[in-house]
Amino acid sequence: MSATAKMPERRAPRSWLITALLASLAVAYVSFVFVPAQAEITTLRGRLNERRQHILQASGLVLPVEQAVQHLAKTKQISANWHAAAPNPAQLSQCFASLSAEAKAAGVAIERFDPKDSTEMQVLAQQVVTVHFQGAFAQVFDFVRRLEQLPATIWIGELRLNNDQPGGLSLRGELNVTIFVDRADSAD
Repeated sequence: MSATAKMPERRAPRSWLITALLASLAVAYVSFVFVPAQAEITTLRGRLNERRQHILQASGLVLPVEQAVQHLAKTKQISANWHAAAPNPAQLSQCFASLSAEAKAAGVAIERFDPKDSTEMQVLAQQVVTVHFQGAFAQVFDFVRRLEQLPATIWIGELRLNNDQPGGLSLRGELNVTIFVDRADSAD
């Protein structure tokens, strides 16, 4: 019996040693490999999400930027066209002559022509002119139409019409016209 009793003691594996070795390997793997890899993956996932957000924001800005570029091109074209057609201060008297010529061509008689002081700005000036006139309605209408078709930038700010004579065909009127003058080339 003593021989059989000693055999199971010799054959009994030391499982706690193998278990402890496997457990320490598992803890070392989790501590030194798995957890740092998970932290790195989390960091990379955060960067990826951040970059995706930037890409989504940038793609959302493509259309507004294209529209702004088109709007800027149109604005530059309009500005260039205005500079080409706008009178400079030396040509202002020619604009006044054009107003008188258009009134004469429409059959309107100018009674008084009052240029006011101009409003000087950085790039342009506003020259206001008050024109007192007399004529039939059709002539006045033709005069206003002719003024609007002048090549210079003219703005009709106010138009007053009176019929002094009851039943008369002649109208008296007062017209405030603003002529926009290009000051970009003039020396200050």
